[in-house]
Amino acid sequence: MKHIIFTLLVLTAFYSCSQPAPVNQNPNITANNLVEEIAKQVSHYNYEPIYQVDFEFGHCYIELYINDILAYKNYGEGGSSSFTINPYLLNFSNQTIKLRMYAREEFGEFLNNSAVKLGIGSYDNQNKFSIEKQQSNLFIYQTPEDENGFFKYAGKEYFEQTVTFTLPEVPYKIEGWKDSQDLRNFDKKLLEQKVLQAYQMIQKSFKERDLDGIAQFSFNKMKDQAIAQYFDEEEVQEGWEELISIAGADNLEFYPLENYELVFYGEGRLVGLKSKKKDKGFRGSSALLCKFKREGKWIEAKLDYLLHIPKGKTEFEIY
Repeated sequence: MKHIIFTLLVLTAFYSCSQPAPVNQNPNITANNLVEEIAKQVSHYNYEPIYQVDFEFGHCYIELYINDILAYKNYGEGGSSSFTINPYLLNFSNQTIKLRMYAREEFGEFLNNSAVKLGIGSYDNQNKFSIEKQQSNLFIYQTPEDENGFFKYAGKEYFEQTVTFTLPEVPYKIEGWKDSQDLRNFDKKLLEQKVLQAYQMIQKSFKERDLDGIAQFSFNKMKDQAIAQYFDEEEVQEGWEELISIAGADNLEFYPLENYELVFYGEGRLVGLKSKKKDKGFRGSSALLCKFKREGKWIEAKLDYLLHIPKGKTEFEIY
């Protein structure tokens, strides 16, 4: 079953003197019409490619970015996995994938056999088991090796590389952040204040179970993700119900908003706050973190809301 790529979490027990700014986007969206309005904007095609990164890594921690958006992170033992990249494809002629590679803490540096290998393939959303519609090795990448076949940067603590790839077909168009303003030259204190106010408003909406408010600031991102993954109405409903379940959860608690850093994504067009903690569950995550009980078990969630100023607008919006 497909799931909307929408990590879940909220803010903190931190309160500033100012009150949270009201939601000022998608005023016509409500909890009752969000699913229907998103489903209306999803188009279907004779061929619906789902692009997927398959990878393996060892003796390192990794972060993988698609078009400068964090799409996957793993600070564990290594192994193999895969993830879908459609929601990060904004009809660029060239796409980018960036690898950030960190030495494992117990080693302190990369080993000779530290490595990352990945490939991009695709399948047809309408028939993922059709061999004729599957394409593998659209792009292949491997971390650099020396003349002996060892990792070229063994002994270092950090490695980063960005490479470009192209895809044969991206049939959909999503608004995303491609044409938003570059925020990197904005005053950093102002940006931090804007993000804090937005995160505080998001927290307030979840705590008060304001489903209309949550629908309004979640709509843009959910819409783009649904378009990019060809979701039907049932699949959109599934993603929306996940957010509803957090707002309605018992014992909903928010972690303190502290020890964070201001971070930019999408070549400076998106901004947010990321936790600087290295504890399991916090490292590399949005600063919006909460936990709640479901069926008697505590569950942690991360709400990856970011801010941007869309083309033709002057005010920040949530994405």
